[in-house]
Amino acid sequence: MNSKVDIAKETAEKVHGSQTDKKNFPYMAHVNDVAKRVQQLGDDYFVVGLLHDAIEDAVKHNDGQRFQEEIKNLIKTTFNQEVVDAINAMTKLPEDDYFEDYLPRVKKNKIAKEVKIADSSHNLSKAHLLDNEPELQEKLRNKYIKVLNELGADGPSCEKPIIFKDGEWVEE
Repeated sequence: MNSKVDIAKETAEKVHGSQTDKKNFPYMAHVNDVAKRVQQLGDDYFVVGLLHDAIEDAVKHNDGQRFQEEIKNLIKTTFNQEVVDAINAMTKLPEDDYFEDYLPRVKKNKIAKEVKIADSSHNLSKAHLLDNEPELQEKLRNKYIKVLNELGADGPSCEKPIIFKDGEWVEE
C-alpha cells in the first residue's frame, strides 16, 4: 500500500508533470523544493508542500473543472483533516484579493503558513533570474518580501539565490 507521501507525490506529478513555470522550468521542481523546505516539520507539512498548488492548477488541464473536482476529492478522501484544511487554505480562489483574503486565510493555518513561507522563499530566491527584466524583478522581490514579512518571516533574509541544476533547484 502506498504511503500518504507517495500518494501526494503521484498526485503532484499528475497535476504538475507537464507544467512549466514562466521561465520554462519544470513546475514539479518548484513543488519538490517547497516540500523539501518544510520536510523537517513532518509528513503533513511535506504533503502540503507537494500539493500546495494542486487544486488551483488542476483547472488548467484540458478537462479543467472535472479534473479539479477529481483532485479535490482525492485530497479530501486520502489525507487527514489538517492536511485538507491546509491545502484548502493555500488554494487561492478566483475572487480572492491576495493580501485581503488569501494571505489572512493562509496565516490562520499553521501548516499552510509554514508552507507559504517556503513557497515565497523559493520564489524570492529565483528573483535574480529576472536580471533582464528589472521592473518585474523588483515587483516580485517586493511582493515576496511583503508576504514573508506578513507571515512573520524576515523577508530579506529568506532570499538565498537558487539555480536549476540536474532537474532540481539548488542554492547557488
